[in-house]
Amino acid sequence: YVARNKLQQMWREQQNKWDLQFENMLLLNKYFLLYKELSYSMNHGDIGRTEICIMSWIPILKATGKHKYATHMTNFLFNMHCVYPLGL
Repeated sequence: YVARNKLQQMWREQQNKWDLQFENMLLLNKYFLLYKELSYSMNHGDIGRTEICIMSWIPILKATGKHKYATHMTNFLFNMHCVYPLGL
């Protein structure tokens, strides 16, 4: 039970048919899995997967008002790909 295309199908239905508890559960499971993947990739030193996870977290942090975290993650990704040399 993870938010995928089923959640989008639910949003297309009439509002009185929505199951808000189920929708919230799907989103919560999605966020828990994103956190678990980020934690696992950081603990195992997988920088490629960490970068992919950070890209998923930036819009979530911005939506929740954590703009400083989102800005620092964006700056980190920009510096890694555009500022620092490739061998670093």
